[in-house]
Amino acid sequence: MMQFFKANLLWTQGVSIFFVILALGVIGFIFFRPIFYIALGLFIFSVWFFRNPERMCPQAAGDASILVCPADGKVVDIQYSADQSLEGYAQKVSIFLSPLDVHVNWTPMAGIVKKVQYRLGTFKIAYLPKSSEFNERNDLHLQSTDGKTIIVRQIAGSVARRICCWVKEGQNVGFGQKYGMIRFGSRVDILLPRNVELSIGVGQRVYGGETVLGRWI
Repeated sequence: MMQFFKANLLWTQGVSIFFVILALGVIGFIFFRPIFYIALGLFIFSVWFFRNPERMCPQAAGDASILVCPADGKVVDIQYSADQSLEGYAQKVSIFLSPLDVHVNWTPMAGIVKKVQYRLGTFKIAYLPKSSEFNERNDLHLQSTDGKTIIVRQIAGSVARRICCWVKEGQNVGFGQKYGMIRFGSRVDILLPRNVELSIGVGQRVYGGETVLGRWI
């Protein structure tokens, strides 16, 4: 239990939220108890939301071709393009994260961060396909040691209004490394070349850093 609280990201990525809840709690306790109980409920939710679990993918231990899912959530869309018209890629997988999901993001493969590209945008409901195109987002361009490239896209939603990315261009990252998070409800898209065979399907529940996304072929 202590490890759950010590590793919790509320103290780093949500510290401003913590202090707002703390202030509400103190004011409510002194002047109006219902506000105190509301603050207590918000604190419990925030501790749950900012949880920071350790994950591993057992299948990847003996298979270097594996890509791991970058986020918890539900696979809401998979697109294929024979002519690689998906921004130069042949496949796009979209994972929707509800406010109850873990919101930490993991790197699908080891490699070097070739580019971190942040773009301002709208805050449409992240479940909608158009959110990938119009919403505020952050693209992580990864390249493996043998030149394979993918893009992992963090997309803000109607509730999630902050994207956090903890890695920089030129940085080497490991397989399944935590690299960022999105606050409160969001979507993660993965753009892949045609030589990735997917292991997941639409409607499937996946877990970041643990569920096999696919394999290089």
